[in-house]
Amino acid sequence: MKSLFVLIISSFLLSSLSAQTLKDCSSCATKLIQIEQIKDLSIDELRFLANDLFARRGYKFSDSNIDSYYSEKSWYKPVANNNKIIFNTVEKQNIKILQDKTTELKAERDKLINELKVFKAALQSNNKSDLQRKYNFETNDIENRKDIAYLEKTLEQVNLDDINWSKHKGIYEVTVDNGDYVMNYEISIDREKVNIKYANQGGSEYSELVYPNYMITEYTYLWKFEWKNGRLRFVDFIVAG
Repeated sequence: MKSLFVLIISSFLLSSLSAQTLKDCSSCATKLIQIEQIKDLSIDELRFLANDLFARRGYKFSDSNIDSYYSEKSWYKPVANNNKIIFNTVEKQNIKILQDKTTELKAERDKLINELKVFKAALQSNNKSDLQRKYNFETNDIENRKDIAYLEKTLEQVNLDDINWSKHKGIYEVTVDNGDYVMNYEISIDREKVNIKYANQGGSEYSELVYPNYMITEYTYLWKFEWKNGRLRFVDFIVAG
């Protein structure tokens, strides 16, 4: 009975260890990557693992930042010719696992961006049926049509094709100073959370309005969405200021 208990505990610990998130590819030449080890990783982190696998074979990187990073590793021995590197069977399988997961995440990201564009088009054409049915966005819930205009303006200002991504987060932000007021337009993404923000940040330092800057009201409108199971859904509208 004691032996059985020890065996169960050992199996549990071994399973937990193999399921830990992969931090580097030091074992990628001898052990297959388990899906559980990379399921929560971002595209950036998957690329790092792929680079790490290549680096351990002496791959010479053309990117100076990557090259500098690995040049500081005592184990890194760059080869003269990358074409002469031969990966073993396990490494080849691991490369494919990382590539497949990266492709999956890219496709999901592209779907989200495309859906934001479709939402933008529906908003601009005032397609109330699609806005309600597809996005749970009821324009009648927002009392002032001017609020909708702020959302439209924000989506016009942000470039959905030029969102900067870092791990699971993406952002595109524009600040416009027209000489009278300073407006901020922003879309931010954090995993399944999508926030679209419009903010009036007060008077411009170049303003020649009669009233001083500190008397100009600052306010922020925030539209919160959720991206889940391939669907973009509106969840909340917040006004501050």
